[in-house]
Amino acid sequence: EQRDLPGIRTKQLPINEGSPFDGRPLGDTAMRTRTGVSLVAVMRAGQVHPSPGPEFMLSAGDLVVAVGTGEGLGNAAKILKHG
Repeated sequence: EQRDLPGIRTKQLPINEGSPFDGRPLGDTAMRTRTGVSLVAVMRAGQVHPSPGPEFMLSAGDLVVAVGTGEGLGNAAKILKHG
């Protein structure tokens, strides 16, 4: 069940070729600490990997499902693209 929560959004963020996190573990992003955003799933080749741990290896082509504020999600997208 999903309810709308004011100020909270969900977004799919890509891991593109050339991302500094391509081939690195999810924990290296330090996403929650840096942005307050939670990374709740990774979609890869049609498969969903829910609740990935910090050791989950990211790959180009992955879509990371993130939950947070609009500002936090914008910052998360920048981090995944530029580091």
